[in-house]
Amino acid sequence: MKTRKIRRRLMTLPPITITLTRYREPDWLVNEALDSLAAQEGVDGEVIFLDQNWDENFACAVAARSNERLTFKCIPCTERCLSYARNEGLRLAAHDLVLFTEPDILADPNWARALVTELTKGAAIAGSRIVPKWRGPKPLLSKSHVVRDQYSLFDLGEETVGVSGPVRAIFGLRLSAALQPLRFDERLGRRDGRLLGGEETDLCERVRRDGGAIVYCGKSVAYHQILPERLSLKWIYNRLYYAGVSRRSRGGAPAPSRKPGLWDWLLLPFILPPYAAGYLTSRSGQS
Repeated sequence: MKTRKIRRRLMTLPPITITLTRYREPDWLVNEALDSLAAQEGVDGEVIFLDQNWDENFACAVAARSNERLTFKCIPCTERCLSYARNEGLRLAAHDLVLFTEPDILADPNWARALVTELTKGAAIAGSRIVPKWRGPKPLLSKSHVVRDQYSLFDLGEETVGVSGPVRAIFGLRLSAALQPLRFDERLGRRDGRLLGGEETDLCERVRRDGGAIVYCGKSVAYHQILPERLSLKWIYNRLYYAGVSRRSRGGAPAPSRKPGLWDWLLLPFILPPYAAGYLTSRSGQS
Protein backbone atom coordinates (compact mmCIF):
# COMPACT_ATOMS: atom_id res chain seq x y z
CA MET A 1 0.00 0.00 0.00
CA LYS A 2 2.79 2.42 0.94
CA THR A 3 4.58 1.74 -2.38
CA ARG A 4 1.40 2.48 -4.36
CA LYS A 5 0.96 5.80 -2.52
CA ILE A 6 4.55 6.82 -3.30
CA ARG A 7 4.11 5.97 -6.98
CA ARG A 8 0.83 7.89 -7.16
CA ARG A 9 2.47 10.96 -5.61
CA LEU A 10 5.37 10.82 -8.08
CA MET A 11 3.00 10.63 -11.04
CA THR A 12 1.39 13.92 -10.04
CA LEU A 13 4.62 15.87 -10.65
CA PRO A 14 4.34 18.10 -13.75
CA PRO A 15 6.60 17.52 -16.78
CA ILE A 16 9.87 19.41 -16.86
CA THR A 17 12.52 20.80 -19.19
CA ILE A 18 16.17 20.22 -18.27
CA THR A 19 18.71 22.35 -20.13
CA LEU A 20 22.41 21.66 -20.50
CA THR A 21 24.80 23.88 -22.47
CA ARG A 22 28.23 22.98 -23.80
CA TYR A 23 30.82 25.63 -24.61
CA ARG A 24 34.00 23.67 -25.45
CA GLU A 25 33.95 20.97 -22.81
CA PRO A 26 35.25 17.54 -23.91
CA ASP A 27 32.89 14.77 -25.00
CA TRP A 28 33.77 12.46 -22.10
CA LEU A 29 32.77 15.09 -19.54
CA VAL A 30 29.52 15.93 -21.31
CA ASN A 31 28.70 12.23 -21.69
CA GLU A 32 28.97 11.69 -17.94
CA ALA A 33 26.65 14.64 -17.30
CA LEU A 34 24.12 13.36 -19.86
CA ASP A 35 24.23 9.85 -18.43
CA SER A 36 23.38 11.24 -15.00
CA LEU A 37 20.37 13.03 -16.50
CA ALA A 38 19.18 9.86 -18.25
CA ALA A 39 19.21 8.16 -14.83
CA GLN A 40 16.84 10.70 -13.20
CA GLU A 41 14.01 9.07 -11.26
CA GLY A 42 10.38 10.12 -10.85
CA VAL A 43 10.29 12.88 -13.48
CA ASP A 44 9.06 13.15 -17.06
CA GLY A 45 9.72 15.68 -19.81
CA GLU A 46 12.63 16.70 -22.00
CA VAL A 47 16.36 17.33 -21.88
CA ILE A 48 17.56 20.10 -24.20
CA PHE A 49 21.28 19.94 -24.92
CA LEU A 50 22.44 23.22 -26.47
CA ASP A 51 25.78 22.56 -28.16
CA GLN A 52 28.06 25.47 -29.01
CA ASN A 53 30.60 22.94 -30.32
CA TRP A 54 28.30 21.15 -32.76
CA ASP A 55 29.08 17.64 -33.98
CA GLU A 56 26.49 15.59 -35.89
CA ASN A 57 27.66 12.23 -34.55
CA PHE A 58 27.65 13.47 -30.98
CA ALA A 59 24.15 14.90 -31.50
CA CYS A 60 22.91 11.46 -32.57
CA ALA A 61 24.44 9.90 -29.46
CA VAL A 62 22.64 12.48 -27.30
CA ALA A 63 19.26 11.77 -28.90
CA ALA A 64 19.81 8.03 -28.43
CA ARG A 65 19.57 8.51 -24.66
CA SER A 66 15.83 9.18 -24.91
CA ASN A 67 13.77 6.82 -22.79
CA GLU A 68 10.15 6.39 -21.72
CA ARG A 69 10.43 9.32 -19.30
CA LEU A 70 12.79 11.85 -20.87
CA THR A 71 13.23 12.90 -24.50
CA PHE A 72 16.76 14.09 -25.31
CA LYS A 73 17.13 16.82 -27.92
CA CYS A 74 20.43 18.16 -29.27
CA ILE A 75 20.28 21.66 -30.74
CA PRO A 76 23.15 23.74 -32.21
CA CYS A 77 23.66 27.03 -30.38
CA THR A 78 25.53 30.14 -31.47
CA GLU A 79 28.69 30.71 -29.44
CA ARG A 80 27.94 33.98 -27.68
CA CYS A 81 27.77 33.61 -23.92
CA LEU A 82 26.31 31.33 -21.28
CA SER A 83 23.43 33.70 -20.56
CA TYR A 84 22.45 33.70 -24.23
CA ALA A 85 22.48 29.88 -24.31
CA ARG A 86 20.37 29.70 -21.16
CA ASN A 87 17.88 32.13 -22.65
CA GLU A 88 17.69 29.90 -25.71
CA GLY A 89 16.86 27.03 -23.37
CA LEU A 90 14.06 29.09 -21.83
CA ARG A 91 12.75 30.01 -25.27
CA LEU A 92 12.71 26.40 -26.43
CA ALA A 93 11.35 24.91 -23.19
CA ALA A 94 8.09 23.05 -23.65
CA HIS A 95 7.26 23.11 -19.94
CA ASP A 96 6.75 25.62 -17.14
CA LEU A 97 9.39 24.09 -14.87
CA VAL A 98 12.92 24.52 -16.24
CA LEU A 99 16.04 23.06 -14.62
CA PHE A 100 19.60 24.14 -15.43
CA THR A 101 22.71 22.02 -15.17
CA GLU A 102 26.22 22.09 -16.67
CA PRO A 103 28.66 19.72 -18.43
CA ASP A 104 30.81 19.18 -15.34
CA ILE A 105 27.86 18.22 -13.12
CA LEU A 106 26.88 14.70 -12.11
CA ALA A 107 23.26 14.83 -10.98
CA ASP A 108 22.10 12.47 -8.26
CA PRO A 109 19.16 10.31 -9.46
CA ASN A 110 16.86 12.29 -7.15
CA TRP A 111 18.23 15.69 -8.22
CA ALA A 112 15.42 16.75 -10.57
CA ARG A 113 12.59 15.25 -8.56
CA ALA A 114 13.60 17.09 -5.40
CA LEU A 115 13.82 20.43 -7.23
CA VAL A 116 10.48 19.92 -8.96
CA THR A 117 8.84 19.09 -5.64
CA GLU A 118 9.91 22.45 -4.18
CA LEU A 119 8.89 24.36 -7.30
CA THR A 120 5.42 22.82 -7.24
CA LYS A 121 5.06 23.95 -3.62
CA GLY A 122 5.31 27.56 -4.78
CA ALA A 123 8.99 28.47 -5.02
CA ALA A 124 9.94 30.62 -8.01
CA ILE A 125 13.55 29.39 -7.91
CA ALA A 126 14.99 26.32 -6.19
CA GLY A 127 18.73 25.75 -5.83
CA SER A 128 20.52 22.44 -5.45
CA ARG A 129 23.03 21.24 -2.92
CA ILE A 130 26.29 21.34 -4.91
CA VAL A 131 29.18 19.34 -3.46
CA PRO A 132 32.67 18.93 -4.94
CA LYS A 133 34.13 15.94 -6.71
CA TRP A 134 37.79 16.91 -6.73
CA ARG A 135 39.76 15.57 -9.71
CA GLY A 136 43.07 16.25 -8.01
CA PRO A 137 44.55 17.54 -4.72
CA LYS A 138 42.17 19.98 -3.07
CA PRO A 139 43.78 23.45 -2.92
CA LEU A 140 44.28 25.11 0.46
CA LEU A 141 42.38 28.20 -0.72
CA SER A 142 39.26 26.05 -1.11
CA LYS A 143 38.84 26.23 2.68
CA SER A 144 37.60 29.78 2.12
CA HIS A 145 33.85 30.29 1.55
CA VAL A 146 34.70 32.94 -1.04
CA VAL A 147 36.80 30.52 -3.09
CA ARG A 148 34.24 27.73 -2.76
CA ASP A 149 31.70 30.15 -4.18
CA GLN A 150 33.95 30.52 -7.24
CA TYR A 151 33.66 26.77 -7.71
CA SER A 152 29.84 27.15 -7.55
CA LEU A 153 29.68 24.99 -4.43
CA PHE A 154 26.53 25.41 -2.35
CA ASP A 155 25.99 23.29 0.74
CA LEU A 156 23.62 24.39 3.50
CA GLY A 157 22.85 20.88 4.66
CA GLU A 158 20.17 18.34 3.78
CA GLU A 159 17.03 20.35 4.54
CA THR A 160 15.07 22.92 2.53
CA VAL A 161 15.49 26.52 3.64
CA GLY A 162 14.54 29.90 2.22
CA VAL A 163 17.42 31.96 0.85
CA SER A 164 17.79 35.40 -0.69
CA GLY A 165 20.09 34.11 -3.44
CA PRO A 166 22.17 33.49 -5.39
CA VAL A 167 21.60 29.77 -5.91
CA ARG A 168 24.84 29.15 -7.85
CA ALA A 169 24.81 27.40 -11.24
CA ILE A 170 22.55 24.36 -10.75
CA PHE A 171 18.92 25.20 -10.07
CA GLY A 172 15.35 25.17 -11.31
CA LEU A 173 12.79 27.89 -11.91
CA ARG A 174 9.07 28.19 -12.53
CA LEU A 175 8.36 30.42 -15.51
CA SER A 176 4.79 31.20 -14.44
CA ALA A 177 5.96 32.49 -11.06
CA ALA A 178 7.34 35.74 -12.50
CA LEU A 179 5.39 38.89 -13.28
CA GLN A 180 7.62 39.45 -16.32
CA PRO A 181 9.41 36.93 -18.56
CA LEU A 182 12.36 35.34 -16.78
CA ARG A 183 15.52 35.93 -18.75
CA PHE A 184 19.23 36.10 -17.97
CA ASP A 185 21.04 39.39 -18.52
CA GLU A 186 23.26 38.66 -21.52
CA ARG A 187 25.73 41.32 -20.43
CA LEU A 188 26.61 38.97 -17.56
CA GLY A 189 27.95 35.42 -17.46
CA ARG A 190 30.80 33.48 -19.06
CA ARG A 191 31.85 34.39 -22.60
CA ASP A 192 34.89 33.96 -24.84
CA GLY A 193 36.66 31.91 -22.19
CA ARG A 194 36.39 34.74 -19.65
CA LEU A 195 35.17 33.55 -16.26
CA LEU A 196 32.53 36.23 -15.82
CA GLY A 197 29.50 35.57 -13.63
CA GLY A 198 26.72 37.34 -11.81
CA GLU A 199 23.82 36.24 -14.01
CA GLU A 200 22.26 33.96 -11.37
CA THR A 201 22.61 36.66 -8.71
CA ASP A 202 20.96 39.22 -10.99
CA LEU A 203 18.09 36.84 -11.79
CA CYS A 204 17.49 36.05 -8.11
CA GLU A 205 17.49 39.73 -7.20
CA ARG A 206 14.83 40.49 -9.81
CA VAL A 207 12.68 37.54 -8.77
CA ARG A 208 12.93 38.54 -5.11
CA ARG A 209 11.94 42.14 -5.89
CA ASP A 210 8.82 40.79 -7.61
CA GLY A 211 7.93 38.82 -4.48
CA GLY A 212 9.04 35.40 -5.68
CA ALA A 213 10.27 32.83 -3.16
CA ILE A 214 13.77 31.36 -3.49
CA VAL A 215 14.71 28.16 -1.67
CA TYR A 216 17.71 25.92 -1.22
CA CYS A 217 16.81 22.23 -1.52
CA GLY A 218 19.26 20.01 0.33
CA LYS A 219 17.71 16.81 -1.03
CA SER A 220 18.57 17.83 -4.59
CA VAL A 221 22.24 16.87 -4.84
CA ALA A 222 24.64 17.70 -7.68
CA TYR A 223 28.31 16.72 -7.79
CA HIS A 224 30.59 19.33 -9.34
CA GLN A 225 33.55 17.71 -11.06
CA ILE A 226 36.44 20.09 -10.44
CA LEU A 227 39.02 19.26 -13.07
CA PRO A 228 42.80 19.46 -12.48
CA GLU A 229 43.22 22.70 -14.45
CA ARG A 230 40.85 24.43 -12.01
CA LEU A 231 42.90 23.45 -8.99
CA SER A 232 45.84 25.71 -9.78
CA LEU A 233 46.50 29.02 -8.06
CA LYS A 234 46.47 30.67 -11.49
CA TRP A 235 42.91 29.51 -12.22
CA ILE A 236 41.66 30.58 -8.77
CA TYR A 237 43.21 34.04 -9.14
CA ASN A 238 41.77 34.38 -12.64
CA ARG A 239 38.32 33.40 -11.35
CA LEU A 240 38.55 35.85 -8.45
CA TYR A 241 39.62 38.61 -10.85
CA TYR A 242 36.55 38.06 -13.02
CA ALA A 243 34.37 37.85 -9.93
CA GLY A 244 35.47 41.43 -9.25
CA VAL A 245 34.76 42.40 -12.87
CA SER A 246 31.30 40.83 -12.66
CA ARG A 247 30.48 42.62 -9.41
CA ARG A 248 31.46 45.97 -10.91
CA SER A 249 29.32 45.32 -13.99
CA ARG A 250 26.21 44.84 -11.84
CA GLY A 251 26.83 48.12 -10.00
CA GLY A 252 27.05 48.87 -6.32
CA ALA A 253 29.73 48.15 -3.75
CA PRO A 254 31.20 44.66 -3.22
CA ALA A 255 29.56 42.64 -0.45
CA PRO A 256 30.05 39.01 0.65
CA SER A 257 27.24 36.60 -0.23
CA ARG A 258 27.46 35.15 3.29
CA LYS A 259 29.12 35.88 6.62
CA PRO A 260 32.91 35.39 6.28
CA GLY A 261 34.36 32.42 8.13
CA LEU A 262 37.70 31.96 9.86
CA TRP A 263 39.43 30.74 6.70
CA ASP A 264 38.11 33.73 4.74
CA TRP A 265 39.87 36.05 7.15
CA LEU A 266 43.06 33.96 7.28
CA LEU A 267 43.31 33.75 3.49
CA LEU A 268 42.16 37.32 2.82
CA PRO A 269 45.67 38.51 1.78
CA PHE A 270 45.56 35.95 -1.05
CA ILE A 271 41.89 36.35 -2.00
CA LEU A 272 41.37 40.11 -1.93
CA PRO A 273 44.06 41.37 -4.38
CA PRO A 274 42.81 39.59 -7.56
CA TYR A 275 39.17 40.40 -6.73
CA ALA A 276 39.98 44.05 -6.02
CA ALA A 277 42.03 44.27 -9.23
CA GLY A 278 39.08 43.05 -11.27
CA TYR A 279 36.65 45.39 -9.55
CA LEU A 280 38.85 48.49 -9.71
CA THR A 281 40.16 48.10 -13.27
CA SER A 282 36.82 47.22 -14.87
CA ARG A 283 34.46 49.87 -16.17
CA SER A 284 31.94 47.79 -18.09
CA GLY A 285 32.35 44.28 -16.76
CA GLN A 286 33.70 43.13 -20.12
CA SER A 287 37.45 43.44 -19.41
